[in-house]
Amino acid sequence: MDYLSFRHRKQHFAVPIDTVRFIAAENALTPTQVATGNSHQFAMVEYDGRACVILSLARLLNQSSEGAQNRELLALLDAREQDHISWLEKLRQALQTGQPFAGQRDPKLCAFGLWINDFHTDNQQLESLLQRFHEPHHRLHALASELLDQAEKGQAEQALATLAEHEFSTLVRLRNLFQDARTMITSQVRPTVIMLQVSPEQILGLKVDDVGEVFACTPGQTDDQQQDYMPGFGRRWLKGVRLGQQDVTIMEINPSRLLLSAAN
Repeated sequence: MDYLSFRHRKQHFAVPIDTVRFIAAENALTPTQVATGNSHQFAMVEYDGRACVILSLARLLNQSSEGAQNRELLALLDAREQDHISWLEKLRQALQTGQPFAGQRDPKLCAFGLWINDFHTDNQQLESLLQRFHEPHHRLHALASELLDQAEKGQAEQALATLAEHEFSTLVRLRNLFQDARTMITSQVRPTVIMLQVSPEQILGLKVDDVGEVFACTPGQTDDQQQDYMPGFGRRWLKGVRLGQQDVTIMEINPSRLLLSAAN
């Protein structure tokens, strides 16, 4: 039998390919929120002349979606970038006025330094990119002591000139890295809605983090007996399936049970 694979975080799922009617990027749809009489609220879209429910695989699993996690990460990066823009402006004001500088001088103790030291990811490309933050980030923070010492020696104008140079070199490098990180994170997940024929009369959509490959599975790869960690909409396990460069175990979803699971 042929299946369409998709994933949620590191978990792999699949539905029989003959149940798939249509696949669309989430941002290509305009759902309407509709409340039901039993206090549930569903997103609905019109498809093939009928109103169809859109369910989220993440919500069915009682987990946050990878897309939601990435939005939080993007917001964090925006805030940490703005921290350093503000930090440099505070340093400029201290050099201009002679007032004490209250900014953090230790790059390991600023909010970004503390975060990046504790952040871990399985994405090797993102991990490599984050390593590139080290040099410009440390160089920027080192300016505080260097330039304030210079200003105390009566060389405030020279210190301000050096700061201006770093604003268009070191800070720009740092901001470019923030943008590169945002671009990489945004491209990691492509939220997609799979329209599924769940019965002769009903079609519903299932929102997933990322659609994968179409694959074939032999009867010898199916396991109908092992029900560990199987939610109500799970049908069975598909074992030893080759996806990309690895063999994985995939949970086959029974589309006809999705709406019932969402209502419970």
